[in-house]
Amino acid sequence: MLEQLRDIHLPEAVPWWPPAPGWWIVAALLLALTIWLSRYLQARYRRQYFRGESQGLLKQVWLDYEQQSGNTANADRDFIENTLALLRRAGKTADAAISDDSSEHFDSMPGPALLAALDQHSVGTLSAAIDLKTITERLYRAESETLTPAQIQCFYAVAKSWLKSKNFKPSKQSGSDS
Repeated sequence: MLEQLRDIHLPEAVPWWPPAPGWWIVAALLLALTIWLSRYLQARYRRQYFRGESQGLLKQVWLDYEQQSGNTANADRDFIENTLALLRRAGKTADAAISDDSSEHFDSMPGPALLAALDQHSVGTLSAAIDLKTITERLYRAESETLTPAQIQCFYAVAKSWLKSKNFKPSKQSGSDS
C-alpha cells in the first residue's frame, strides 16, 4: 500500500506576467495620480514664483521711492504711477479680475477705478488714510499737494496686501514653460 503512494507534486508557480486585471487598474490610477500631481505642483510653483516676482518688483519701487523722497518733489507721484503700473501688469499677467463675479480686469481700468478697487480690497483702509481724489489729483496734476510719508506707506501696504492675497494663475503665455 505504501508503495502505491506517489510523491506530493506541488502545482506550478503562478507566473508574474501578465498581471491580474486589478494590477492594471492600480497601475492606471497611479499613472493618473502622478500626472495630476506633477501638473498641480508645476502650477503651484508658477503661482508662487509669479507672486514672489511681483512682490520683489513692488519692493524695488518702494526702495526707489525712499531714495528719491528727499531729492525730488515728485517722488510720491512717481511711486503711485509705478505702483499702479505694476499692479496693472500683475493683473494682466495673472489674468486677475477685480472680483470673482466681475469680468473687468485690472489692466484695462483707468486710475480712479483702479484706486477704488484697491480701496474695496482694503475694506476702506486706503480711503480712510488718503482721499482717493487726492491720489488721482497727485497722479495727474503736477501742482497738487504732495502726499505724506504715512499716506504713501498706507498705499504701499494696500498694494502689497493685494499682491499677497490674489490667487494668481499665470496664463500659459506668461513666464517660461521650461
